[in-house]
Amino acid sequence: MRRLAGASGHRRKAQTGSPRLTLRLEADENGGMAEPNVDDPRVVGQVDGARIAELERSLAAIRALNDAVFVSSYDGIAVLDSEGVYLEVNTAYERMTGIPRERWIGRRVEEMQRLPDVPKQSATLQVLSTKRPATTLVNTRGGELVMITASPHFGSDGEMRNVIQNMRNITQLNILKFQLEKARGSAKLLDLRKARRHWLESQLAAAAIDELVVASPVMENLLSTAAEIADFDSTVLIDGETGTGKGMIARFLHRLSRRAGKPFVEINCGALPENLVESELFGHEAGAFTGSLRTGKKGQFELANGGTIFLDEIGELSVASQAKLLKVLDGKEIRPLGGTSARQLDVRVICATNRNLRELVAKREFREDLLYRIEVILLHVPPLRERPEEKKALLYAMLEHFNKKFGRDKVLALEAVAAFSSYEFPGNVRELKNLVERLVTTTRGEEIRVEDLPPQIQTLASGPAAVAIRDAIVEESLAEVVDYRERLEKLERQMLHHFARSCRSTYEIARRTKLTQSAVVRKLRKYGLSAGDSSGS
Repeated sequence: MRRLAGASGHRRKAQTGSPRLTLRLEADENGGMAEPNVDDPRVVGQVDGARIAELERSLAAIRALNDAVFVSSYDGIAVLDSEGVYLEVNTAYERMTGIPRERWIGRRVEEMQRLPDVPKQSATLQVLSTKRPATTLVNTRGGELVMITASPHFGSDGEMRNVIQNMRNITQLNILKFQLEKARGSAKLLDLRKARRHWLESQLAAAAIDELVVASPVMENLLSTAAEIADFDSTVLIDGETGTGKGMIARFLHRLSRRAGKPFVEINCGALPENLVESELFGHEAGAFTGSLRTGKKGQFELANGGTIFLDEIGELSVASQAKLLKVLDGKEIRPLGGTSARQLDVRVICATNRNLRELVAKREFREDLLYRIEVILLHVPPLRERPEEKKALLYAMLEHFNKKFGRDKVLALEAVAAFSSYEFPGNVRELKNLVERLVTTTRGEEIRVEDLPPQIQTLASGPAAVAIRDAIVEESLAEVVDYRERLEKLERQMLHHFARSCRSTYEIARRTKLTQSAVVRKLRKYGLSAGDSSGS
């Protein structure tokens, strides 16, 4: 039995008049729990040791639950001290800011604000100054709208001890709202598409892959699906023709996952010599075979541990190598060549192929059980000829990419764009990318013209398809100009309406807008406004 002693020796009354008992546990000289003298008037009761152990277990369970809630919260949460120093952030906070935990901990708010991706508006600084809750709305690096609420936490003495910061993604909440409204039959489909498109654009910005362009419904659906499943560890199989961008999709999945800060290891299975497949994938111990390294070697799976491994052209593996791969995928462990013990793995597996694996299964050239194992989620990347609306967007994206890379300022002639758009690109995105790089680096003038293009594309420049595309581009450009003018006029009218209400004369409007007085008179007449007019709509 353990006895508890009152700190003052007696039960005391609080200011409210209700009894209060202050307890103290005494320790002996060895640090163990000492039992107070039962004759001591300060001893007011005793608690069984088993009861203390039970209370300790309950307290530990409550702490574990609090930690779990903190870690698993979908909202970003940060805890700071009273000086504005970050003490802890959760996983969602890392995901939403794009900055790992170790860069936050121990840093002051002002120091973190100097980083380019950290918003300059700070609810936390407001709390540190006013000791009152504060809320700000900011845009993240991915273009999403985020609401940040900071609240003070006070100690029993009334002094502020901490600031609790909560970060909530408003953009994604709006998407969920639209999805809910759609289920209820009240959302407009156009608004829902706009919200989904905006969300996808934010995901593309977060992944930061310049060559990944979306300008067709089929690719929008594909990348939306990829973004939605990126954070799951399920095995993904990406299939499509050579050059369609399967590797970019794999990197997109990795960069949007919780493993983004860990290794991304890419392996071309078709380039592995059959006698070295096991060693390359799973590693080997010292002296495992003739010519092996004396120190041994880690395999690609072990190098990717904690991150993602991308097995490109998996259909090129021999059936024997497929069996070994299946065992690793099932057991989540590897045994290096020549090793005696297995090593546990934590790795996300993404596979890709340009072959029809089901046909290979029928020919007994690919294991059916391995196909089922890697095809948990299937993403099909269509060839470029099946998404013609994407050619122009990819062309301009690649031109901008290589202009920036090589310090050039090349532009494309309208006829060249039309010829490009008429070509089917049997090599898909890879062929287009390599061609644009060649044109940016080898053409002499600032403008890339039809005569600079390869012969197979030059011949298309005068064809009916190219002519139709050229005319469509001209009409699209004119429509953009008209739309721009309309938006500019709307903005101009709003500005003049504001000054017409707040200024007494056209001379005062001219002085405040830096326009001439005659220009102000002409524009007010155009929009049916007058100085001192407070009735305009």
